[in-house]
Amino acid sequence: MAPISASYKATVSDPFRQPSCDRCAGNRGIEYKTQPGTPIIAGASGIVSFSGVVANKKYLVIKTGAGRRLTYGSILNSDLRIGNSVVVGQIIGTTSNMLYFGVRESALTNSRDIYVDPALYFDQNNQFLSRAVLVSGAKTGSYSPDSAVLGSSC
Repeated sequence: MAPISASYKATVSDPFRQPSCDRCAGNRGIEYKTQPGTPIIAGASGIVSFSGVVANKKYLVIKTGAGRRLTYGSILNSDLRIGNSVVVGQIIGTTSNMLYFGVRESALTNSRDIYVDPALYFDQNNQFLSRAVLVSGAKTGSYSPDSAVLGSSC
C-alpha cells in the first residue's frame, strides 16, 4: 500500500536509487512532495520500533510480521510510540511539506538490512503507483519480489 492515499496530491520528488555500497550516495527510499498535514497511511501491519527525531526530522519505523521495516520520515505529527501496534491502512501521522518512505529487509548473506525499492510493494491496483515509479535510467537493487509479496503484505 502506498504511504499516501491517491485522493491526495503528492508527487515523487526523489525516487529510489540503490546505492552501490553501504556508505555510497543514493536514495534509500522514495521522497514525495506533499501538502503539510496530508495523512500518512501504514503500508503494513506491525509494531512501532522507532519514533523519534533524526537530524531535526521526525521519523517513524514499523516492523512488520514479515521482518521488514517501513520507515516514514519528515513527519509533521504522529501520536504513535515505540511498542504501539499498527494495522495496514491506519493513519499513522501527517506529513510536513514532504514525506520519505523506505523499506528495509533482512539480508540473507549477513546481519545487515538492505534497502529495497518501496514501489515493489505498492498495490498494483492503486492509482498512486503511476506517480511512484523510478525515472528512466535509474537503477534498482538486485532484489526481485515474487507475486506473493506485492500489495500490502510488507
